[in-house]
This record gives sequence, structure tokens and C-alpha cells, in this order.
Amino acid sequence: MNNTTLLTCNQLLNIFSSSHIATAIYTTDDLIVEAVTDAMLAFWGKDRSIVGLPLAIAVPELQGQVFIAQLQSVLRTGNTFNGTNVPAELYVDDRLQVKYYDYEYRALQNSEGEIYCLLHTATDVTERVLGSEAVEKEHRQSLMLEREQVLNGELSAANEELFSINEELRQTQDSLHELNMELESRVAKRTSELAESESNLRYMIDDAPVAIAVFKGPDFIVEQANQYVLKIWGKSDAVIGKTIYQALPEIEGQSFFPVLKQVFESGEAFLGNEAPGIMEYNGVLKQIYTNFVFKPLKNENGVTHSIMIVATEVTEQVHNRLAIEAAKYRFQVMVSNTPVAMAILRGRELVIEQANQPMLNIWRRNSEQVIGFTLTDVFPELVDQPNPARMRNVFETKERIALPETPVTLAAVDGSLHTHYAKFSYDPILDQNGNVESLLVTVIDITELVESRNDLEFSKAELQETTEELAATNEELTVINEEMMASNEELVSTNEELIAIQDQLQLTVHELKDSEERFRFLLNAMPQQVWTATPDGTINYVNQLASQQLGYDSEVAVSYGWQKFIHPEDFNRAAELWMKSLKTGKDYTVEFRIRFADGSYYWHLGKAVPLIENGQIKLWIGTNTNIDLQKANEQKKDEFLSIASHELKTPLTSIKAFNQIMQRTRDTEKLSNFMSKSSEHILRLEKLISDLLDVTKLNAGKLEYHMQPFSFKQLLKDSIESVQHISPSHQIMLESAVEITFTGDQFRLEQVINNFLSNAVKYSPKGEKVVVKSWLDNDHVTVSVQDFGIGIDQAHIDKLFDRYYRVDNTAMRFEGLGLGLFISSEVLKRHQGRFWIESEPGKGSTFYFSIPVLTPKNTVSNSILIDLNQDLSSENIRLN
Repeated sequence: MNNTTLLTCNQLLNIFSSSHIATAIYTTDDLIVEAVTDAMLAFWGKDRSIVGLPLAIAVPELQGQVFIAQLQSVLRTGNTFNGTNVPAELYVDDRLQVKYYDYEYRALQNSEGEIYCLLHTATDVTERVLGSEAVEKEHRQSLMLEREQVLNGELSAANEELFSINEELRQTQDSLHELNMELESRVAKRTSELAESESNLRYMIDDAPVAIAVFKGPDFIVEQANQYVLKIWGKSDAVIGKTIYQALPEIEGQSFFPVLKQVFESGEAFLGNEAPGIMEYNGVLKQIYTNFVFKPLKNENGVTHSIMIVATEVTEQVHNRLAIEAAKYRFQVMVSNTPVAMAILRGRELVIEQANQPMLNIWRRNSEQVIGFTLTDVFPELVDQPNPARMRNVFETKERIALPETPVTLAAVDGSLHTHYAKFSYDPILDQNGNVESLLVTVIDITELVESRNDLEFSKAELQETTEELAATNEELTVINEEMMASNEELVSTNEELIAIQDQLQLTVHELKDSEERFRFLLNAMPQQVWTATPDGTINYVNQLASQQLGYDSEVAVSYGWQKFIHPEDFNRAAELWMKSLKTGKDYTVEFRIRFADGSYYWHLGKAVPLIENGQIKLWIGTNTNIDLQKANEQKKDEFLSIASHELKTPLTSIKAFNQIMQRTRDTEKLSNFMSKSSEHILRLEKLISDLLDVTKLNAGKLEYHMQPFSFKQLLKDSIESVQHISPSHQIMLESAVEITFTGDQFRLEQVINNFLSNAVKYSPKGEKVVVKSWLDNDHVTVSVQDFGIGIDQAHIDKLFDRYYRVDNTAMRFEGLGLGLFISSEVLKRHQGRFWIESEPGKGSTFYFSIPVLTPKNTVSNSILIDLNQDLSSENIRLN
């Protein structure tokens, strides 16, 4: 012992291992067990085979407890950590036991301040803790005993008081019994009245003159349907109790189901007007049109539990309206081609809306000189004549006026005055409310007839004055008289023909009036802005939709013209193309932004075509179709292509760089490292290309699905293990899993879960864990993935599953094309599932999806939810 001898490393380790103080030494970020005393091994219930292993693998039951996280904190900060009376669950003697320890984690540093290992010392204080608890328990029992003795005295006094109270209660009980009998009688009576009321309500609904049905729950089970709705559906009451798809399989792909889902989820009613639909009647599919209201029915908490539908079929009404356009054309042809002079004057201002060629001949003007102008503007000489006042009187009386042989003086374009004799009729044209909207003016020009008659009368007077002087020519006059009589007979015949024409015109007036009303109703019902213009391009009509969107009455909007509403940047081009179409007579097509009443601009596609008759343009008919949503989608698509180009180019550039470095290096270790990094970029590139191919297949409807039974729990475990291997920075925990054999496309569903997990890791760079849960709810398997990252603003949540949608350019700050959620949504839809998100900015997000159990094979085991702290602790699902 007097010789100075340095101990070897093994001797030091043997001495260290024999120490009665429980001690362990860890190195590297993985907490490798470099050295451990026998005392510490006894605490852990392990042998020396664990030396050299990471602590999480050497003592796996420590996972999920506080110790590994505390060690990592000491390794990261260098600060010593002490624990006192801390419980730990450890496998000792082949069973999981709870022990209590005092321990210390200390970081050992070299001369440069770098941490090279952690020193862990511990003391078993289980007996001390349990002893303290026993003393405390005995003290509590002593106090309880003292309180019981005090209470016994109080109870004795209370018993005497209770005896007297019991007697009073007995008497009260007798009274309550009598009252209860009376209440039961009232309840029975009220129940009977309610049953009778409910029965009356059901009879009333069943016999209602409108279609009424009630769909229950998110699966939309037909709970009630009256005879009217069964008639519209073409079904019997056998559909009661079936889901909407079972009852009405033909509605798949139609617009009704998405609207039902929207109403159920939002709790807001939806009104449909003349909605088209396809229904099956006796095996034949027919198109119908309905007006309907989807009304959510809510419980006392405001939660929607059912949807009531009230509808009426308007198929015949729609078909009648579709015939208006053809009737309008016949109306125009009839007015234009009739040989009698006709014109339509709109409003009390007597605006000339239409005039045929015979009327223009009487007026000695062309259509460009009169259409769109008031009658008195074109003929100011009529101001002092009675006819305008007579016309305006028709607007008040709503009665037809017919004027026989009435003189009227009109001025030609050169200012010369011409007096015409005509038979006038002013027929009122009523609008939908029964008010006079326009006048149909019919003119039969009898100027030549009157002039001939006047000449005849003048000649007759001259003959009378010269009778005596012309006695010698009496025979000649007799011949002339006979000729005049023949002429009179011809005039009588002509008058009879004119009367027949007048009657025909009256019939024509009524037909034209009905056609015009149907035409205007059609234009106002169209979902686009509809407008008309004169041959020179002047706007003279806009429909109700245009008036509502522009925020002005139809007449005011027409007076302003399109210049007031088209965006200043678009107006010059729109006007240039419009003038070109007016000159060439070719169709007009242009895109521009229109300002609505709220001040916002919306992109529209403007189109106009000329109505040509006899080689001349009579009218321009135009529409403005809202394409604002298409424009926005185009912009999103361009942004996506830019991002896709960037994301595909980045891994290719990295792969190329690593390959060049590998060609120049001979260091095997570095070469292996570069090959590993190059492989990572290749996997990333494969993922990007796979997403693009899946989207392409989705668009083409060629994405294949292979429905096979599989273990849903194993699917979750495989997905978590796959993502955990490439995400060491996060702890992915499966807290609960449903034990079920599910039938579906296992690969595609694993792709959905992987996308949810990858997003959770990617968008929580400062987070440390991701929590996964699954459960069974009403024959639906529901899965949730919760992260603790940056979160999502509520305004963007509903759009996250859109194909090109992005939030704050996050796809430019994090890698990936952003197609994962879109692909996931399509896969879930194919499995008849749904998805939703709950999120708060700065606190994280939870992504959910729910898919129905589709076949009888999807049965749940006796133990649906497994406590993973017990079941999965031995399976080593989680990797740090």
C-alpha cells in the first residue's frame, strides 16, 4: 500500500460500480448509460446488459414520466436539478412498482465549459415517505375520532328532535299523498291532450297543400314525409326511417345534399327558388323544379338535431317561363310585319319603345330618330293637341280608347306640317301588379279616304250650284253619279275590311301584352345581368338583378349608362370593343370589373349579340356574367404553379450539389453522410411528385381505391411509427385507439394520417409533442391529431382543404406544395367521411376526420378504447 500506483480504468469502474450510493453517468443527447452502480441497477431492476444503451431503451418504463425530460433540460442548460420525495414507476421483480426517491442531476463540464456527461445520484426514500404518510394517517384518524365523540352527543340530542319531526312528517306525507294523486290525474289528462295535439299536427302536416318532410341527424334519416312530398319524390311511405341516400339514391351528385349538410352544420335556414332536380318516377328519371326552404330544428341548447323541408313543385311554371323567349320573338315579328301602323309607348312619359315600318312611314322618320325618345320630344307640335292627354288618361282608367276619324298634325324632319286623318286605338298593357306599364298604339291611316270624301262633297256642292246651268249635261252627270255610287259602295266595303282588321288587331294586342309580360318575367328571373341597347349602342333596359346589384332603379341605371359602373381601368377597352361591334355588327365579348352597390368591384364577362331583321340591326341584347370566383381561382392556380416550381427545383438542386461533392471526396464517412442527405432530398422529391400525380388522378377521376379489411389500430400505430422515425424533434403519442376491423383503402387512409401528422410536426417547430386519439361514435370512427404550434386563424379554417388555398404564404415558409390536405379531403370523401379543424392562433390546432363503419365486418371488440399507458408501454410505439 506504500507504493504509489495509478488505478486502471476498469479498476475505477469496478470501484464505482461497487459503491453503495446509487449513481449513473449519461453521455450524448440520447442519454447513453456510460456507467452505473449496482445500487442504481437494483433501483431499476436491471442488469449490466443495459450499459451502452440510451436510457429510454434501457429503462423503457421511464417513458412518459418526468425524468428523461428533466435530464434533457439539465443537458441543455447546465443547471443542476434536485428532486425530493418524487414517485417513480419501475419494473422490479417482474412487476411494476411505485417507489419514492431523492435525486440529483448534475452536468459535468470540461475546462472550456462544455458539458461532457451527466451525473445522476439517487436515494430510495420510500420507507420515509410511507412512514410519514402513516403518521399523517394516524393523526387524521385521531382527529376524526375526537370529532365523532362530539358528534355522538349532538346526534343524541338530534334524535329526540327528529322523533317529534317524524310525527309531523307523517302527517305531511298523508297530505302529499292526496296531492300526488291529484297531480297524477292532471298529468294523465295533460298527456292525453298533448297526444291528441300531436296527432292533429301530424294529420295537418300530412294533408298540408305544400310538401313537408323532416330529416333527422347528420345522416339525414327521413323521420316524417307528407303525401305531397312523397308525390314529388315519386316514392311511398316506405322511405320513412331510411337515410336520404337510401330513400332517394338519384339525388347523389345533385345540389340538395351539400345544402342540407350546410344547413345542419351552420344552423342557418336556406331558401331555394326554382331549383332543378332529377327524380325517378316508375323507373324513369325526370327533371323537376321546386321552391323550397330548409329550416333547421334546434333543441333548447341551440344545437340542430333535424331539418324540416317545406317545398312546392313549380315545374310547370318554369316550363311556361322558358316559352317566353319564343313568344317574345313572335311578338316582335308580329308587330314588325303587321300591315297596320303600330307602336308601343312606355310609361306616362310616352317613351317610344317600338314602332313598326307602317308607323314610321306615317311619322316620316326612321327608328333611330324615334326609339328611346318621348313622343312629344319627337313631335313637339303634339303638346297642344289632345292625343297625348288621352293616352295618359289610359294609365289612370286602364280602359281602352278608340277614336274614329281623328285629325292629327305632325311635322316632318324638314319642319313641314302634315295633317293626317286616322282611326286611333290606345290599348293598355298591364304589368304583373295590374298597373298600366305601356300603351299599344294602333293607327289606321284614312287620310286618302277622307280627302276623297271631301273632294266628293266639294264636287257635289259645285254640281248643285251649276245644276240649272248644266241641264244639258244631265245625262253625263247621271253617269258620274252612278260612278260615285259605285265608289261609295267600294268605300263601304273598305270600311268593313278595316273593321275586320281592327278586330284582328285587338286580338293581336292581347297576345302581344301576354308575351311581353312573360318576356319581362323571364329576363328578371335570369341569374345574370341582362340589358338591351338601341342599334346606336344606347342602353335602354336592365333587368331586376342588375338594378339590385348596381344599387339603382332600372330607369336611373339606364340613364347613367355603363361608364358609371365599369372600373376606370377597364372602361376604355370595353368602350373600344363596343364601338367596334356597333360598326361591324359582330358579337361583343369583353371582361371588366363592375362596381356593386356596396362599393366593391367584381369581374364580369360581358356579351352582346345583335337582333337582325331584314338585314338591319334592330336591337342589341347583352348579359354580364359574374366570373369573380373564376378569376380568384386562376390567381391561386398561378401562385400554386410558382410554388410547385420552387419546391421541385429545391431538392433537385440539393441532390445535384451532393452528387458533385460525392464525386470529389474519398472520405468514406463523409461519403456516407452525403449519400444519406441526398437520399433524404430524393424522398422529399418523390413525395412532391406523388402529391402532384395524386391530384392529377383526382382531377381525371382515375385515383384507384382498394377496399380491404384491416386493423384500424395497427393502421394508426404504423402511421405514427413511420412519421416518428423522420421527426425526432417531436414526441408523437397515441393516447387512445379504437380496436376495430375496418374495410377501406388502407394505403390511402394511412396517407391521410401521415399528412395530418406531417403538418402537425411541420407547423409546430417549437412544440415537443403531437397527440393522436381515436374513438367510435355512432358507427363512425373518429381520429384527432393535436399539435401545439402556430395555430390557424378562424377566417381561414374552412378554406384549408381547397386545392390552391394558402394562409399568409405559409407554403413559402415551410416546405411542401400544400396539396396534402386537399388529397386527404378527397380520400375521406371517397370513404363517405368528413373532416374539420379546431384551432387558436399561437396555441395550436386539432385536425379531425370521421368515417363511417361501412360493412358488418367492421365490428368492435369488447375493449374499444385502450389505455395506452398500460397497453402500449411494452410495445415501444413512441420513439424520442
